[in-house]
Amino acid sequence: MTTWTLWIGALLVVGGSAAQLTHHTGAARALWVLAVLAFMTTTVGAVTAAEFSLPLVLILVGAIAATCALITVTREPTNANAAARPGAR
Repeated sequence: MTTWTLWIGALLVVGGSAAQLTHHTGAARALWVLAVLAFMTTTVGAVTAAEFSLPLVLILVGAIAATCALITVTREPTNANAAARPGAR
């Protein structure tokens, strides 16, 4: 189970990145949120199962952090942020 959910999460990240490249930000963010859920499921499964390994948990924490960073970076600018940019009206 751990391997499958890890691969599903990785595929969701790739799909979200492809959606981001095609300017489908909403779909990209949705896929990345699903990826974080898949990684969290894998982490819980690895911690509670007999196949616990520290490298796997570290990889999963890194994957969750990287996916959350993608979600944060692609956030739509708010009105306050847009007004602070140079050249904004």
